[in-house]
Amino acid sequence: MRDKLFELARRIQPHFKRFYLAGGTALMFRYNHRLNEDLYFLSPHAFSVNRLIAKVRRLFPVESYEILGDNVDFRVEGVQVSFVFFPLQNIKKTERFKGIRVVSDYDIFLNKIYAAGRRIDWKDPFDAAYLLKIHNWSREQVKHDFEHKFPSQSFEIYLGALLSFEDYPELPDWARETLK
Repeated sequence: MRDKLFELARRIQPHFKRFYLAGGTALMFRYNHRLNEDLYFLSPHAFSVNRLIAKVRRLFPVESYEILGDNVDFRVEGVQVSFVFFPLQNIKKTERFKGIRVVSDYDIFLNKIYAAGRRIDWKDPFDAAYLLKIHNWSREQVKHDFEHKFPSQSFEIYLGALLSFEDYPELPDWARETLK
């Protein structure tokens, strides 16, 4: 599955230069830390949903698609491929990984904290713990950058959601210990 996702991402990316790959799949490509089954391309720029749909349908065999607010989810070659309007400024520059434009590990980490406050999914604390174990960022810097990236959001509330381990029974002990 990893190779299939990677090749699909490499084929998609050149056609959508204003988008970058984000989330757990970007981490999977770099570190092979867990299996992921979808592609999330984010853009800080508003885009025409109708033009995006037409372009994706012209370039790829689209099995289905769904419009959800500011994003469009496609099913391409059995894979969910999402294009999301994400109007928040990244703290670090995007990077190239084997020809694919990806968000930085640090911004994925900040996004995982944010996501944990909006949903309950074990992958958010798992990925956050994995990145923290590698990079060991300081809590003070993370707090500062989180509040810069997500203005008017409380770092403590979002961090509290990430650390609500009872919501994530499948989270391994090493991840819990890393995040404490």
